[in-house]
Amino acid sequence: MSETLHVNLLFESRMVTVTDVRCRPHEACCGGEEFSDSHEIVFPRSGLFVRKVGREETAADANSVLFFRRNQSYRVSHPIVGGDDCTTLSFAGETLLEAFATYDPNAYDCPDDPFPALSTLNGTKATLMVHHLRSLLLGKTSATCSLDALSADEHALRLLDVVAFDAAQFLGRRVGQVRESTRRAHRALAFEARVFLSERMRESQTLPDIARAVHSSPFHLARVFRRTTGLSLHKYLTRLRLREALQRLAGGESDLTRLAHSVGFSSHSHFSQAFRGEFNCPPGECRDLLASHRRNKTSTNLTA
Repeated sequence: MSETLHVNLLFESRMVTVTDVRCRPHEACCGGEEFSDSHEIVFPRSGLFVRKVGREETAADANSVLFFRRNQSYRVSHPIVGGDDCTTLSFAGETLLEAFATYDPNAYDCPDDPFPALSTLNGTKATLMVHHLRSLLLGKTSATCSLDALSADEHALRLLDVVAFDAAQFLGRRVGQVRESTRRAHRALAFEARVFLSERMRESQTLPDIARAVHSSPFHLARVFRRTTGLSLHKYLTRLRLREALQRLAGGESDLTRLAHSVGFSSHSHFSQAFRGEFNCPPGECRDLLASHRRNKTSTNLTA
């Protein structure tokens, strides 16, 4: 690896690979020919570089999103000092194709080339989502961080959906209205996913596994579920677990660590963080409050 380039792997799953790339070149001139090993979506966060593909040059700054096609040759130059900092997302080819075909059905005509252009504008929503995803991934080693593979995959797929939508609008393509028959199909799919999550609430889940169980693709399921229920799959599953925990606390459960694991949380700290975020009260305090209510009720009944 060149001493000017530093690559930091933030996350890797069956769905997506997320990396940070920091480039500090010694020279401004165009470098040698390069190739991408996979289809990549590159979000420049600071600085500027110029990518040359054939005769076409693209200025890559924080207002742009670049699409790197697998095995497509390119050259890079840095016309201003300072280099650049980027975040790169690499998805499975079929996921990319499905995302861009959602807004441009003609994408299916070129299954090996899912991107509609070499670049597009980086909208405000996508910009915020990139930084949110990075902050979650950079903090995932923290003892209190609740990010898991399901949540990370969903964040990445939602970002992909926004980029595909922005690209379609940037290229002047109309995004059609959803038919009522499609809405019914979406509601049915969300219903099946809710049944599955309720049944398997205590088990660790991945997005590909949930999608396979309801006969959907991960991208389609994540997109439809959020739009139908208003929640991500991860958030919906977490709420199910927290409400089960609250029910158990109301029933007299006192061991918080045992409770956390029994409802599907990986650790007591993960459980406590999620519980406080949902109910604005730590589980220990809630346990003691509910216990005092039970004692007061018992005392009242005995007095009566």
